[in-house]
Amino acid sequence: MMSLFLLYFLNKTLIYHNSFLYTNSMTSDEKEGLKNALGAVYTVVTTLVYTTILGIPTLFIALVSKTGKAPYFMGKIWAWLITVTNRVKVQVVGMDNIARSRSYVFISNHASHLDALAICRTIPQTMRFVAKKSLAKIPIFGWCARLGKIIFIDRSNTRTAIETVNRSIADLKNGISAYFFAEGTRSPDGRLLPFKKGGVVFAIKSKLPIVPVTIVGSHRLLPKKCLRIRPGILKIIIGKPIDTTRYTEKDKDSLLYMVRETIRKNLDLAA
Repeated sequence: MMSLFLLYFLNKTLIYHNSFLYTNSMTSDEKEGLKNALGAVYTVVTTLVYTTILGIPTLFIALVSKTGKAPYFMGKIWAWLITVTNRVKVQVVGMDNIARSRSYVFISNHASHLDALAICRTIPQTMRFVAKKSLAKIPIFGWCARLGKIIFIDRSNTRTAIETVNRSIADLKNGISAYFFAEGTRSPDGRLLPFKKGGVVFAIKSKLPIVPVTIVGSHRLLPKKCLRIRPGILKIIIGKPIDTTRYTEKDKDSLLYMVRETIRKNLDLAA
């Protein structure tokens, strides 16, 4: 109850201060600075509250979930709460391109911490996100993510990272899928960065279809190095699956080009 009261108080405080900003003599820059500060506090505190409330039971659920689907479902609730509380709407195009019970290798662009939340909230597959190992050290979140079978890799050691990712191939069945942010880092302005080959090579080895996913507008709602989630619309475009059974590792460059071009064209059309 205390957590719910805190959320209510923060929400009312934010509404009051937003209205106050436009009735005093502050300059526009000062108003924007204060608004960003209050918004950052609201985002951080609500995220901490949701993580604590859902994280503790998720730890126990994860201990008895062999597939990781149960803790991932708790993660979907967590992602929904954070995005809805911060007034982020997610529009999805192309959901009919994928089957709920089928496993895939999803590959997308990456511009914001909101990306994973939006994917988790909307796409029905249980995802094995490939993430940097430093995230596993975050209290509660990292513990839940590890027990939920998120794939944490050491980006400074390519050989070990490849071995870690390849060990997850056997888990990818009955809708459980791998998810790669192909750029390996967040784009600061939403423009596409060079793609790494890991996701494509993994798809070739696992013989699973690649689904190109384009995430549009997330960098405007939660830019890199920013704590405040701005209200707005984030769009996800799910492309048609690409059959990888006829490809070998010799074809990884051409396959990577095909995936990146699909995402680039979608970003250009959405601009």
